[in-house]
Amino acid sequence: MKKNILYFLLLALPAASFCQKTNDSIPVVQTDYLVKSKNQKTAAWVLLGGGVALIGAGFLIGDSKNSTFDDAATGAVLGGIGFLSAIGSIPLFIASGKNKRKAMQATTFIKMENVRTIPSQSLVQTSYPSIALRIKL
Repeated sequence: MKKNILYFLLLALPAASFCQKTNDSIPVVQTDYLVKSKNQKTAAWVLLGGGVALIGAGFLIGDSKNSTFDDAATGAVLGGIGFLSAIGSIPLFIASGKNKRKAMQATTFIKMENVRTIPSQSLVQTSYPSIALRIKL
């Protein structure tokens, strides 16, 4: 019985891993870039604010008049973590700006396309409206 379960799992595992579908044909549009930019900017502000708060708390804990060596070390650790958090917000601010620029470059518009047709032994050029999406990379 154990062998049957083992064989079933060995057969089911590869089948499950190859059955995942990825949809790469969905175009990224302006709203997607704007949402991504907003989320990155929010995360960057949270990291920066938390870092500044930790730096301040580290100074207050480590700089008190009755501080011992343990308090000074705790304050230094808090200040160091706050500094790293504040530095970690910089790449998020940069990525947020890049995504916002990409969002402003992505445009959707309606334009008239021309097509040549041969309805009855003559070449006729007809126009039809089309929707276009332009993403400058």
